[in-house]
Amino acid sequence: MNLETIKLDLVAPPFAGHLFPLLELGAFLKEQGVQHLRVLSTEGAKEATELVGLEHVTLLSSKDKEIEAIANPPYRVKNNPRKLMQQLEANLALTKIMKGEFEELWRKGKPDVVLADFTLPIAGLLARSLGIHWWTSLPTPCALETKRGTPSYLGGWSDTALLAPSRNTLGRTVVRGFKNFVAWYYKRQLSELGVSSLYRKNGDEIVYSPQKIFALGMKEFELERDWPEALEFIGSLTASPPYPHTSPTFESNKPHVLISLGTHLPWAKDKAADFIQQLAKQLPELEFHFSFGRAGRRTVKKIENVSFYDYIPYHLYLNDYKAAIIHGGTGVTYSCVKAGVPMLVWPHDYDQFDHAVRIAHHELGLRLSEDVNTCAKQLKQLLIDSKIQTSCKHFKAKATDYSPGERVLEHLTLALKANKSG
Repeated sequence: MNLETIKLDLVAPPFAGHLFPLLELGAFLKEQGVQHLRVLSTEGAKEATELVGLEHVTLLSSKDKEIEAIANPPYRVKNNPRKLMQQLEANLALTKIMKGEFEELWRKGKPDVVLADFTLPIAGLLARSLGIHWWTSLPTPCALETKRGTPSYLGGWSDTALLAPSRNTLGRTVVRGFKNFVAWYYKRQLSELGVSSLYRKNGDEIVYSPQKIFALGMKEFELERDWPEALEFIGSLTASPPYPHTSPTFESNKPHVLISLGTHLPWAKDKAADFIQQLAKQLPELEFHFSFGRAGRRTVKKIENVSFYDYIPYHLYLNDYKAAIIHGGTGVTYSCVKAGVPMLVWPHDYDQFDHAVRIAHHELGLRLSEDVNTCAKQLKQLLIDSKIQTSCKHFKAKATDYSPGERVLEHLTLALKANKSG
């Protein structure tokens, strides 16, 4: 099949955990011969998109500050209903504008396939109504509702707790009830978007493609759940665009620990930096590298055995670290898994609590204690615990079983065949 003829639109918000996987995928597909490929996002994604050599189409011009305020407020959201609804209300207004932009863009020329991040379902819903293949990119499989297993976004529930089945059933009911209430409360706004219900007749969420959901992770990492038929685990995509950065310095005679709270959570990073300095004083035999996640900046500051970097691209350097202290974001979590690096996980918001449960469940690390003395003991344990080390090696090996780019390429080939036969 001639992939040069297929037209593919990748749709993502400008946030690293959602955008970067699609950029890595897009760069791979372009190398394989997919020439008509565009990235549809806001101005905030343009630099990263062009760094990997892809075409960028700007959506929601001059709205990046508003989008940042919605997704990255200066406080913890977690599962607070009031804060969640505030986010949704602001998001719905932008979604209405975005829908009009998609309509205008695709009137000029329809793509054959739209692969949209799960946070931007309006792209997929519109594509489907226009007869375009729509696939969902899902970097956080734990966010998806299922009929069995742990509920999503309730603070990281495990399935091994006392009375877990009953509790999980209640939790899933509460989550669905809240979503149905939201749908009723914003009925007018959703109707303007062409959405009459958040669920299909079979109970599946409409925000996910019924054709294909690419779960950007490992099934082995998840807890046991009944996944939708359309969902396929294809493996994680963890590379960052080639932003300029200062390479971290490694001392040959000391183990090094990476600390990262990702690219969000500015309100948490100063607190974390203070905590790490206290921790480092108790562990002078270790070197700590703290990444603020400020892509494109190159500042470095060293205080005793803690080095503060603006930006450390995980995929380039994680093999040089003996452990990592992380917030549990998808990108850094899977980067650690693929490098076989044990984790102390310090969740702050959103899906991070769910990932923390999975890290502990699979013995890939420990949930961080905010007591400095206890945390020091945890970190020492992390470096020598044979069960954790074995589990990390096992998952590192399992990660090589996945080939995300190859799987999407196969599905593109099938879509091309379907388009030609149709």
